[in-house]
Amino acid sequence: MTLLAAIRPDDWNFPLFLHILGAMVLVGALVLVVTSIAADNLRLGFRTLLIAVIPSWIVMRVAAQWIADKEHVDDLDPVPAWVDIGYSTSEGSFLLLIAATVCAGIAARRARGGGLRTAVLVLVAISLVAYVVAIWAMSTKPS
Repeated sequence: MTLLAAIRPDDWNFPLFLHILGAMVLVGALVLVVTSIAADNLRLGFRTLLIAVIPSWIVMRVAAQWIADKEHVDDLDPVPAWVDIGYSTSEGSFLLLIAATVCAGIAARRARGGGLRTAVLVLVAISLVAYVVAIWAMSTKPS
């Protein structure tokens, strides 16, 4: 497999780098959200969702589509399983992240988060678990 990576065309490097960078920032920001919301710092959690998570998701997803177009992955007759896992994880988790951002924003405006704080924790935790599965799928590439 390392030989295949060595002969990858150079014009694939930048979109792949952006995809991986966006994914790393996304997972790191989600860990920050979980720790800040668990520590009852709702304002930091909301700002992290708004300023770091949503833009890094956009960078990750746009770069993923860019590299998929360059590699012609979507043109393969049976689309590889790791590509389907990546698409379904990213699209499904975006809805969860939008809901978590709205809940965190409402909870940050209130004195106590209450049930909204718990909802944000659950939504972000589900997203993190889904991203761990996607990272496994992207790195091992199951058929």
